[in-house]
Amino acid sequence: MKLAIVLIKFNNYIHNLIVIFTKSNINVILYYMSFISKYNKKIIYPALIWFIVFFIFPLFIIFIYSFATNYLFSKELHFTLKNFLLIFQKKHYLIILGRSIKISVITTIFSIFFSYPIAYFLAKKTKFDKILIVTLMIPFWINYLIRIFAWKLLLSENGILNQILLSLNIIDKPLKVLYSQTAVILGLIYTYTPMMVLPLYATISKIDNTLIEAARDLGASRVRAFFDITFKLSLTGIFAGTLLVFIPALGSFAIPAILGGTDSVMIGNIIENQFLHVGNWNFGSAFTLALAGLSIALILFYSKLFGLESIYKNREF
Repeated sequence: MKLAIVLIKFNNYIHNLIVIFTKSNINVILYYMSFISKYNKKIIYPALIWFIVFFIFPLFIIFIYSFATNYLFSKELHFTLKNFLLIFQKKHYLIILGRSIKISVITTIFSIFFSYPIAYFLAKKTKFDKILIVTLMIPFWINYLIRIFAWKLLLSENGILNQILLSLNIIDKPLKVLYSQTAVILGLIYTYTPMMVLPLYATISKIDNTLIEAARDLGASRVRAFFDITFKLSLTGIFAGTLLVFIPALGSFAIPAILGGTDSVMIGNIIENQFLHVGNWNFGSAFTLALAGLSIALILFYSKLFGLESIYKNREF
């Protein structure tokens, strides 16, 4: 009983800190925005310069390289579409492209499947949501590569997973999970699932419970009320989470390199190889732009397929 009281007080304390921190930050931001707009617009120039130099300019270089046949600072630049055509001329690259999309889609689907119950529980079923969200974010305090190498130790033939399954007599010989597409998918799901939980939690927590109660009063069952009210109103959170999971998963190269094998090479590995090992920056840049264009096209198709544009337009909360 005392422990429960302590946890409730601690949860309320964290909640108050978050509210105070958020409100203070918003007030500070609004103050500086009004100050900049009224008195000195030059204050925004350093941030604008930073954005241009470290974001726009690198993208511009990649764009130029993707259409060129030689280095950017050569005496003469020769432009061509050969770098893009090479992606479709070699079957090897199309296979890797299809594999990357497949792995990313599977990762996104399982992330939604695992994240939705967690987000729903945090938003509607517990008073300790703030504490649990902080707990969920703890793995992000550890270096990304260390966490992936931990999965390598976990999935190896002499790893913890095989040792437990062998000791329980569930399997007769160690499973060969490491250096496969399964290992890559598991690593991606582990890495990006929290990115799905957060937007879902933010969306579900804003859903008015009176809407569900009204649906129940009109004769809807719990299941129908959930799918007609909660699930439909949380589609925007699913869409936001999909952006945060699918796009990074599609361009991932560290996880396939560490956990995957020859049948798990993804687009990110090809781009990394072209830039760092082969030295063909032109083809690497073309593949980068093709990956960006593919991501945008798939996201637009996803949005159109589920009618998310109308949901955003008609959303009232």
